[in-house]
Parts: sequence; C-alpha cells; structure tokens
Amino acid sequence: MKRLLAVLIVLVFGCAAHASLAPQIYNPGFEESAAGWGWRIMNGCRVSYHVDTTNPHSGKRCLVFVNESGVQANVYGRLEQGVGVLPDTQYELSAWARGVDVGGAQMTSHFTDWNTYTLNLPTGTFGWQKVSTVFGTKPGQCVLTLGFNSVNTSKELAIDDIALRPIGVELKGSGAGGSFLAPARLVGDNAPGYTGVFLNSALKADATVEITVSAGDRSLLRKRATLKAGKDEIEQDWNIGKAPAGGLTCLVRVLDRRGNVMASGSSKIAKVESPISAEIDRAQAKLATFNDLYAKCRARKIPLDYPTVTKTLLAQFIPYAREDVQKGQDWRAQFAATDFNRALDDSIADMQAYLADPSVAPNAVRFRTGKVGIDGVSFIGDRVDDHGAKSRGPVFFCGYGHFGQVQSDMPRWPGYGTNIIQIEFGGLAATLPAENEVSLKAALGTAKSLDEAAKHNVRIDVLLSTHYFPQWALDKWPKLARGGGGFLNYCVDAPEAKVLVEEYLRTVIPLLKDKPALNSFCLTNEPVLNRAAESDNTKPMWAEYLAKVHGDVKTMNERYGTSYAEFEEVPPPGNESYDAPQFYDWCVFNQERFAAWHKWMADIVHQIAPNVPIHAKMMSMALPHRFTISWGCDPELFGQLSDINGNDCLIRGLPSGGWAIPFHLQNMSYDLQRSLNYKPVFNSENHPTDDRSTYYVPPEHFRTTLWQGAIHGQGATTFWVWERTFDIASDLYGNVMDRPGCAGAVGTTCLDLNRFAGEVTALQNVKAPVAIVFSIASITRSAKYLEVVNHVYNALNYDGIKIDFISEKQLAASMMGRDLKSRPITEYKMIIFPQVSNVLPATFDAVRKLPVSTRLVIVGESLSKDPYGKEYPKAELTAIRDNALCLNDADPEKVLWPAIRDELGKLGALPEYSVVDAASGQLVWGVEWLPAKFKGRDFINVVDLRDQPFAVKILRHGNPVAARDLLSLGGRESVGPLKPITPVLAEIAQ
Repeated sequence: MKRLLAVLIVLVFGCAAHASLAPQIYNPGFEESAAGWGWRIMNGCRVSYHVDTTNPHSGKRCLVFVNESGVQANVYGRLEQGVGVLPDTQYELSAWARGVDVGGAQMTSHFTDWNTYTLNLPTGTFGWQKVSTVFGTKPGQCVLTLGFNSVNTSKELAIDDIALRPIGVELKGSGAGGSFLAPARLVGDNAPGYTGVFLNSALKADATVEITVSAGDRSLLRKRATLKAGKDEIEQDWNIGKAPAGGLTCLVRVLDRRGNVMASGSSKIAKVESPISAEIDRAQAKLATFNDLYAKCRARKIPLDYPTVTKTLLAQFIPYAREDVQKGQDWRAQFAATDFNRALDDSIADMQAYLADPSVAPNAVRFRTGKVGIDGVSFIGDRVDDHGAKSRGPVFFCGYGHFGQVQSDMPRWPGYGTNIIQIEFGGLAATLPAENEVSLKAALGTAKSLDEAAKHNVRIDVLLSTHYFPQWALDKWPKLARGGGGFLNYCVDAPEAKVLVEEYLRTVIPLLKDKPALNSFCLTNEPVLNRAAESDNTKPMWAEYLAKVHGDVKTMNERYGTSYAEFEEVPPPGNESYDAPQFYDWCVFNQERFAAWHKWMADIVHQIAPNVPIHAKMMSMALPHRFTISWGCDPELFGQLSDINGNDCLIRGLPSGGWAIPFHLQNMSYDLQRSLNYKPVFNSENHPTDDRSTYYVPPEHFRTTLWQGAIHGQGATTFWVWERTFDIASDLYGNVMDRPGCAGAVGTTCLDLNRFAGEVTALQNVKAPVAIVFSIASITRSAKYLEVVNHVYNALNYDGIKIDFISEKQLAASMMGRDLKSRPITEYKMIIFPQVSNVLPATFDAVRKLPVSTRLVIVGESLSKDPYGKEYPKAELTAIRDNALCLNDADPEKVLWPAIRDELGKLGALPEYSVVDAASGQLVWGVEWLPAKFKGRDFINVVDLRDQPFAVKILRHGNPVAARDLLSLGGRESVGPLKPITPVLAEIAQ
C-alpha cells in the first residue's frame, strides 16, 4: 500500500472540484511534526529524521534529516505529500534549508516528483537559505507530488516553510495589482471553467470581481462576485456552455464600489472538440438497445449477472470518461471508449442469445454473508445461485483495495460481480495520536464499513497498518527510528514499540472481531526488515543467535574461516554481502526474528479473536530477486504463523519475448507458498498493471491474472487500486480505475470462478508428481540458483502436471519421519535440484536416503557444499550423482523441457491426456494445461500464454477426444483455436 490515507484524499479529489486554486500544503512548516507527509526508506538507506525546536526558520519547529549513506542507485529516504494543482499552469516551488556537512559531490538532496520539477538543496555547511524553482504542470495534470529525497550524506539537513504558489496572468491597474488564473484549454460543450484572482495586498473596501468570456465581440459569459474588504483572493467556477470552438478570451476586472476599474488582465482560452467524445456518444447510444434487451430478459426472469457487470461499469465510468476528455486525459478516455463499445457489443449479443434460448444464460453462484471456514487451499462459505438453490462449499473472493473509494462504492460491488475489499484505517498513528490518548474514531469507521459490507454480501480484509507508527513515540524514544525497514520505519521488537503495538491491537480488535463481514486481519503491509543492523537491540540478539547455531566460538571460526574471540565481535554483514562468511546466518537470523515478531502479533490477535484468520502482505520476492534474501521474509516461516498465505504479488508489464503476459512470478510465487504451507493464497495487493502506465491493457490480461492465479492456489485477492487520480506522478495513476474493460473482466471472472468453484478447486488439489527444491542456503551463496529455478519451472509448466516446491526443512523432516504438515516425499515421483549449490547437512543426508522410487534430477552444480562453503565428501556426492539424472543448465525449451518430460514419462508421472498442436501433434511451448476430475467428469484447464493463437487438439492416450469449453456461452462451444491469454475450461465428452 503506497500512500497515507490523509494524503490520498488530496490525490483523489484534487481535480474533482476547485475548493482552492492556490495549492493547499498540509503542515508546510512541520509545526505538527511530519503529520500529513508520507515517509519511506528505499533499499536500506541509513537515513532518519527528527523534529528540531532549537533553530527553525519560522514557527516553533522544523524537520532535520540525518543520512549516513552515500550516493547509491535507488537508495534514499523520501518525504512526500500530494497537493492539488491546475493543468497547464506555471508554479513557483520554494523551501528554506540549513545544513551541516551536507554531501553533494555526485548528487544533492532535492525536491522532485520525477516528472515536472527538480529543486536541488545546497551542500556543505550553511545557514538558512531559500531555494526555489519555477515549472509548469502538464496538460490534464491536477495533482502534484511534493517529494523531498535525502540521497546523500548529511550530518544535519533541516527544511522548513515549503511553499507552492501559482504564477498567473498579471493584473494591472492603479488601484490594485496581482494575478489571475484561468484554464488554457476547455474541451467540448458544458465544460467546467474556473477563475482565481490573487491580489498583492488585502482590499480596504469591498470590490467586485467581473469575469467575462468572449468570442471576438460576442460575450459568452459574464460572472460577478464580491471580494470583501480585508481579503486578497477569490475563486469562481463557471461553465462554458455552448460556446463555439476556437479561441476565446477571458477578461478579469476588479471594480471598486463606483464601478471604476482598479485592475484588469486577459488571457486566451482554447475551446476544442474531441473525436473521443463521439466514440463515447456511440456507446451511450447503444445503451438504448442494451436497456431494452435487459428489460426483456428481466421480464422473462432470465439471469442477468454478467450483463449487470457491464451495466454497472457503464453507469460509473461513462461520466469518468467524459471528465477525462474535458481534462485532457485523452489516453484514458480513448481506452474507456474502446472498452465501452466492446462490452456493450458482447453483452447485447449475449442477451440476444439468452432470449433465443434462456438455457444458455449462466446460472451464477454467489457468496452470501455468513461463517467462512478454511479447508486446505479453499475458503468455504455459504452460497446461493440465481434459482435460489443454497449450498455450502468453496468460494473465491475477488475485489479491490484499498482506501475510501472501495468503501463508498460498497453498494456497487454485487453489480460488479465482486465480493471482497481490503481497507485500512490509519493504524497506530490514528488510534494512539498522542501519549496517553486513545482515539476510536478510525476503528469505529471501519466497524461501520463492515456492517455495510455484510448487507451487500461483501467480505473485508482489514489491514491493521502497524507501519503507521506515531511520531510522538519516535520523538520520545529516538532509538526506535533506528531499525525496521520499508514502511516499518521503527525497530519493531524494541520493548517500547511492542507495548504500543499491543495496546493498539487490544484496543481495535475487540471492536471488529465479531463482524460477520470480517474476512481476516492483515498484520503488516509489505513487511521488510532490511535495516535490522541499525537497531539497538540487534547486537545482543545476533550474538545469542550465533551461540545457539554454533555452540561455541571455535566451531563458528572453523566454519567461517575466521578468528573471532567472541560472538559479540561478529558484525552484521551488509544486505548484499553474499561472500561474507556470516551472511547465511544473518539472513536466517533476520528471517526468524521477523517471523517471531509477526507471530507475537498473531498470538495477540488470536487470543482476542480466535476465529479470525490472519496473514501478512509479504512481497513475492523470494524467487526472482536475490537481493531480498536478507530482508527477513521467509515464505515458509510466514506461512506457518499465518492462517492464510498472504502476499503482495504482480503480473504486470508489456508483452515481450513472444509472451502475452509476464506470468512467471505470480504462478511460481503462488506454487511456492502453497507447497510450503497448504493454505489459501491471498494476494491482497494484486498488481496486474504498472503504476503510472498509459499503455493499453486488454481485459484478457486481468482475466488470466485472476483465473490462473486461482489455478495456482489463490483463494482471494484485492486488486491495486480502486481509486482515480489526475496526478500523473501518483502510484494510483494508470491502474484499474483507469481501465473499465479490466474492471469488467474482474467481475465476470469472479462470477466464473464461483460458478465453477468445484472444478477450479479440483484443479488446485491435483497432486504434483514433481517438486523443485527451494533452498535459502543456495540463494545466499549462488548467484545462479534463482535463474535455474526459473528455467526448471518453465520447463515443467507445459507438461500438464502440477508443480510443487519443497524446502530443505521439508525434505529433511520428511526423511526423518517428522510431520511438517507437508506431503511425504515418497509421494513425489521426482525431486529436482536446480543449481542447489549449498545445502544444510540435514538436506545432504536426506538426499542420500531418498527412496529408489523417487527420481533425483540434478541441474547444474548441486549439493556440493554446506552454507559456509565446506565441501561435502566427494565420494558421497559422486554416489548421489551416479544415481541421478544430471543435466546442464541449457535452453529450457530445447534441452530441459524434453529431457525432464522424457524422464517423467518413464516414471509414469504424465497424465493420460495431452493438449497438442493440431497440425504436428506435438506439445506447444507456452500453452499451460492441467487435467483434473470432478464428480466423475474429466476436464482440462488450458491457457495460451504466448502472443499468438494456436490450433490445438486434445488427446487421450494419443487418441483425439472431443471437448467443449465450459466458459463459452452456455458451455456448448467446442474447444477451437486458442486465443492468447483466454482461459479455456475444457470438459471431455463422455
């Protein structure tokens, strides 16, 4: 989750109405500490800030930054806030700064939004200085991010009195002077306009501000407003009406009581027509046909769940698209118009088919508010279909996050076909706003939303937001600011912090725990512990851990190749010090420490609310990014302490390399979590688009993200993010509320998942014949391990089999007869070691004891060393390799895929069905398929992940069989050529 809620309100509504044309910065002089400002630390930057009352520029306080990190790529601390601005307008940004030993040889600390301005601060040692820059906002831009980046060393860098003022058209006259603002461009009829007048000094008597808009000699608009004595600014909204297209003039005059002109000025306004409006009009015209068919279907009591998704999104998004046209957001309006017409055409065709044959109308099965349980990877809840038949069984929860809009749109969610949202309410900072003060306002607001959700059969996941730590506590205990990481800008397990976190949990959980719509509690948002070395309590904990692992210093030195006299001498390594002898121990120590803190919170929550599931929004970085291994997030440990496999995952980006969707990270991450802990996956911040992206994202991208996510274990998800903004620098910009077709795909796919919940659950529960070894030791020691994991996974993905992962702990425990609630290793036909160069001794022993029925496959260099680099006996390693299939890490398509598939065939591990190229009869690289059985029926999930269609046929034991696509209209169409990223649920003909 990317923004403080207080800041978000400005971002979302900055262009909705011109409450003030002059930017309103909240807390610009830091008189309320850093209230209203967001703070984040990137990639382990050793930076902090504190409030200084001894030497502010003005008022009583300023903010002082201390930075111990030199210039490094993407390593900085950032303070930011969103403010409303006008498009196509000049502004002056200024701030006051003073500093002691402020670095800047390569780069200076600065203000920036990375799009429209950069304001560098002085370097060295200096007293208070004013710095400023002038810049222009972009067409359509209505929000600006004020962001300060601390990017270089500073012993002390103070900032104060940040100001942002518009530079308008000059007002000239003998009686008054100043400037005024007016739009440079208006689009279409009835476009809203505005004028703001700002005088250089307050008036001594009332005056009249007159605004005239004209085309040549023809006056089109004349508005008058009174500017009271003692005031120096006034704002006026107006509407262009039916003014002709072309150049218009806006004249502003300030008149005294007698009508004499005190000051005046004029500016040009361009009124233009947009061709996109015509496309929106075309969609609007189709609504008549749509509504007529809708009414006829309703009169015949034909289910209308799917057309209702279209009806709901059009009602909300057509006005948004027209607003986008007027405000210059042409890309967004164009995409919306395309989506509108496509959705209407499809829905009209569907309803015409319903009327011709009502049996083809889908019978939707929807969740109904009630008790929800967990069974394996499934959520189990009460359901009812369109005919009133009630049942209890698997439910798939799909919806959105994460702020105010998801709550205000609560009545719309049934129409959209969705059934869950995630929200937050300000966390510790909102509940404990001051020492010895407790506020229930935010939590009670969440309780009200839960009550509202229950009425609409919507579940709510409540993000507890333990990252919003009170500033007063950081001021009282400055040591708390040393440690943590990411959003958690405090030492999480310091005693003082734990007291506040526990007080917060014991205050808010009782207010929410019994609400019928409460799905779960999310403990942390994108948890990261990459600044653990800075915490005051780290040193003794680290030494204690080393003693537990090694027993004595001599043993540790033998393993490390060092000569430390005591454990306390061993320093924490850097976050990417892969070659440091203590790096593996540090990573595991950090993971166990962070998991223990989460378990401490989970135990408190479960003590108060034993029946409410918990999870953490852990970023899915274990497999793709080696540099995150020291950040304290082990998916195995997090899954063990949670009731749900929580994550924050993505499947975003433009198609490339012949692929239609970058699916690998999502599917692998889900399979990893599901394998390590057999529980539902809940991606509560699902990212199928890039923030701030302006390229077209087809609805099929969202559909495949959601459908395939479920196939790989996802039981619930909330997409980032159900908010609109005009701020092109905002993390909210470019996401699902800018893409109505994608919102439609989420709704129809949610309906499909629940309509075929039994079949999808059967696919989730297919047993994997093969497991890939997940090794934290190899991540820490091998630069190639993760790359080879990706190759092996891809080589297995088009064989019609489920893919599991198995951790070193699971592997060792299984061979020692211990139950970690994982599958016995004897159930696997094959275990693959992909460049698993370093393993624990227990893992090495387990491999030596593998039963002959389990085929061992070694890809690249594996099993050669322990986590500290000590080589295992060569004779034993040779014996292992002699009994294994050993492969080089080569092209996964041309080498690994056929070799591993051939071996699976020899083991009898391949399914009886296959999906092959219709012409060649060969499997297709890039077509993922998986067979399963449900209620005596055979079916296969098939999806083309490439960017080209494939004509396929389905074989059973090599012979063609007929199949129909259950996801087609009425489930009656034969499986034909596969379209890119369009899932097919093929039922085999009996």
